[in-house]
Amino acid sequence: MDSLLQDLRFAVRRLLSRPGLAAAAALTLALGIGANTAVFSLVRGVLLEPLPYDKPESLVMIWKPGFDSDQTWLSRREWVEYTRATRSFEHLAAYTTAAANLTEGAEPERVNAGFVTGNMFDALGVGALQGRPFSAVEDVAGKDDVVVLGYELWQRRFGGAPDLIGKTIRVNGRVRTVLGIMPPEFRLPLDYREERPTELWVPAAVDQANPGDFGDRSYFLVGRLRAGVNATAASADIRAATKQWERQGFIHNDDGGLDRDALPLGTLLTASLKPALLILFGAVGFILLIACANVTNLLLARSDARRRDVATQAALGATRSRIARELMLESSLLAVAGAALGVALAYGGLQATLAVTPVNLIRMRSIAVDAQVLGFSALLALVTTMLAGLAPALDLARVNLLSAMGAGGRGGGTTVRKRLRHTLVIAQTALSVVLVIGAGLLMRSFVEMRQIDLGFDPGSILTFRLGLPQADYPEPERVVGFYRQLLDRIEQLPGVESAAGVRILPLTGTIGDWSISIEGRPMVPGSNPNGDWQVVTPGYFETMGVQLAHGRFFTDADDASGASVVIIDENMAREYWPGENALGKRFRLGTLERPWMTVVGITKPVRHNAVVEEPRTEMYVPHSQFPLQSASAPRGLTIVMKTRGEPMALVGAARAQVKALDASLPVSEVRTLDQVAERALAQPRFLTLLLGVFAGLALTLAAIGMYSVIAFLASRRVQEIGVRMALGATRGRVVQMVLGEGVALAVAGVALGLIASAWLTRFLAAQLYGVQRLDPVTFVIVPIILVTVAGLAAWLPARRAAATSPLQALRG
Repeated sequence: MDSLLQDLRFAVRRLLSRPGLAAAAALTLALGIGANTAVFSLVRGVLLEPLPYDKPESLVMIWKPGFDSDQTWLSRREWVEYTRATRSFEHLAAYTTAAANLTEGAEPERVNAGFVTGNMFDALGVGALQGRPFSAVEDVAGKDDVVVLGYELWQRRFGGAPDLIGKTIRVNGRVRTVLGIMPPEFRLPLDYREERPTELWVPAAVDQANPGDFGDRSYFLVGRLRAGVNATAASADIRAATKQWERQGFIHNDDGGLDRDALPLGTLLTASLKPALLILFGAVGFILLIACANVTNLLLARSDARRRDVATQAALGATRSRIARELMLESSLLAVAGAALGVALAYGGLQATLAVTPVNLIRMRSIAVDAQVLGFSALLALVTTMLAGLAPALDLARVNLLSAMGAGGRGGGTTVRKRLRHTLVIAQTALSVVLVIGAGLLMRSFVEMRQIDLGFDPGSILTFRLGLPQADYPEPERVVGFYRQLLDRIEQLPGVESAAGVRILPLTGTIGDWSISIEGRPMVPGSNPNGDWQVVTPGYFETMGVQLAHGRFFTDADDASGASVVIIDENMAREYWPGENALGKRFRLGTLERPWMTVVGITKPVRHNAVVEEPRTEMYVPHSQFPLQSASAPRGLTIVMKTRGEPMALVGAARAQVKALDASLPVSEVRTLDQVAERALAQPRFLTLLLGVFAGLALTLAAIGMYSVIAFLASRRVQEIGVRMALGATRGRVVQMVLGEGVALAVAGVALGLIASAWLTRFLAAQLYGVQRLDPVTFVIVPIILVTVAGLAAWLPARRAAATSPLQALRG
């Protein structure tokens, strides 16, 4: 122990004797360790941390096959029938979500609500923080006037009042008794994928004796597997039930479009983020390798200067193991200092990263620098000690006494050490090429995404959301009349060009489809003509800048007293009336005896569900005529206002118009359409930004590594350069000689990096849009950049070497 402490003191002294080198090495390692620690925090919080449910590994969702499929809504009828027909589930629960008006207190507030079956909380295995959640007892009509609140809503709206349990509040105009307060971490499963999670929960009160039609799909199904049952067996159980319905004639599933699987909940929630996070984790691993190579080169350079000292130690009786231990202690101290600084950098970097992270990043609260992350940093410190310190330690431990004490102690180092330095520089450059090419591909892809025609013009449009409660607006006519009055008032505001309402604003959620029956065409088994259905008020297309291809837009005359009309997009026209003029064609929603709708207009396609998703068949129904199709009008609409100036400047005026008509209505989701469009690209922007930062860091470290190695080798060749210049070599020739060595290393590294990139970019292909993974532009530009940077890094020591005085060099 005394010997170890003595070696430790000597290691500290030696590092302090060269503070510049020690600081450079520690900072380099800190950058590598800090980047890895920050990304590990993201990976652990999103991919590794278990969901806050009891035995989350037993939870599944009934979903379309494949983790990358769209949201899978099911009907109340399907929930009831699956519950009866399957044996794989201990609990099978259902829920849907919608916005709700909370009118307790001075100002009304619109919150997201979950309408859940009474067994949902048992299925998830969660209890209340205060009170209790409701159960099947309250999940029936007449006993369902209860509500469970989320922790944040309880704190924000009710000040965390401890006596709220048992009191009543008004939700959507209906008086409900507060049964419980859920813990802060509670979320419904798909809340983790949404911008705004649900904050209160009420019974769905599904009538199990009369649950409705198979095609009325608006619910999500969550299952808890029985002991000993896995997701594969549960999927087979689900599919067997679906086949039985098909045989009974309840559904037509000839093409397998209604197949369902039981997908593990954790995997389903992380499927879209996992590839991006693993790419980032691989990228920071490369940065750590580059940092270690840099520090190794620094320590190798220092080892050349210490060869005589080590030879003296050996002459005085120090063993090779003792010498190696002393040197590894130095590396350990550098790694510990780098890890400590890296954790600080990781904390700051993590806060900055979360600030630009898509807001629906799953389990954001679990992302932190905690004990597990510190343990990971300690492991990285151990790894970097071995990677950065082992080669220099072994090199010095094997020092030859006679050569070190003689002329060799002043030379430029052995050919083996020189080759090792060159190899490290080539490796650094190659790793940098891989990262910069990856970042370049993502940047080009992101630029392509920004050029996508959305089908509407998001500029100068203010949007906000309203919802009319059933209790206050029971008749469809009152709903239609309220929105008509509101839009008339808003259009009269100074600075407003036009205003309209829409059921679901583009790029804010999956719109959902509806089967259609086309006039004159019999239903063919296995076919499912449908279109994404949208409900809008007159003026919507003009306000949004949606282009008309044929026909006309809606007018105020398209009301409940007029003929039923519909507008479709070009995709729907091509799909169901190829080679024909779709104007004047008729169809109706579903297979029931609903009114026939006549196509009066055809628009250009709109990208509704996602920016990078190709537009699907879409149809638009006038808001005032929709009650003819479903006996109700959408109570929740997003208002869109085309403005002449800054849209947000009109928020106060718009709120005032709502309040003038109904002071109890809360206004929510106030934002510009530009902000909506920007957020739709948040995830690719997040990946592009972080990988770009890491690529820049890698390029910087590689340039520093190139500079340090060339500078060191040039400094060890001062006498040789002096002789060459004394014999007539020009300064230009000396620059060419030193610079050529650096460029040769860079070219070798770039070539190796291009080969590696050609293979590794296949893992990036799924993140690209409009760009091939072997994009020739990127694969040409990046090598030019890398060689140029390397050339600049080598030029500085080359110029310094050329400025050497031959006389001073020979004297030295």
